[in-house]
Amino acid sequence: MLKKGAMQPRVITETALRDRRSGMDRRSDERLRDPDRRALVRRVAERVPEEIRRDLEGWQKAGTSSPDLFERLISRTGVCLAQSFAVGPEDVAILLVKDQGRLLRFAYPVPHYAGRTNVFPVHTSSIAGEVLVSRRGRIDNEVGQVRHLDIYERIRGKEKRSLEIQKMVTAPLLLAGGKAFGVVQVSRRGKSSKEAGPDFPSFDLLKLRDLGRELGPIIHQEVPTDF
Repeated sequence: MLKKGAMQPRVITETALRDRRSGMDRRSDERLRDPDRRALVRRVAERVPEEIRRDLEGWQKAGTSSPDLFERLISRTGVCLAQSFAVGPEDVAILLVKDQGRLLRFAYPVPHYAGRTNVFPVHTSSIAGEVLVSRRGRIDNEVGQVRHLDIYERIRGKEKRSLEIQKMVTAPLLLAGGKAFGVVQVSRRGKSSKEAGPDFPSFDLLKLRDLGRELGPIIHQEVPTDF
């Protein structure tokens, strides 16, 4: 029981968080209408796919088998995304649909893909599932306040196994016709939100959305039939 005069704990409802994200999206769209800023985002988003395509062509010419080709491609993609957002490779997650779009499965980090166990229904309450269905990216700078499937979304790397995800930016992987077949997430970890580092800005969301459109067709054509 709180003492008289004590501050009441601050409770952030999901509705309030949605409203906050909506407000952030409006402000972000206004700032990113600046042609110079938008051009910078495009340059960043185009450089990564160019590097990945070049590597993919080299592997194909070398006769790399299909399963190995996919793992190389997905590993290279994860590392490039991590470098682009200045996070560790374990702070990137790539999830792809399977079972006719009913399930999402981790493709990256590779140990999660190799285990073939990290699969969950698209319509389970999860950030990844919501982004896949809506085909809209989102920023969650207070992940702990959002209902999500944390048993899967807390991707743990060797160096950060005790740290939880505090902040996350998520975007769909899209095909040429606009169909979403996966999701890419970049996160920041720490014992607290402050320790995890700065919030993801609108710039990062736009960049990841652009990357999702550019990388989608590249990844999709190499997905194994038994994925």
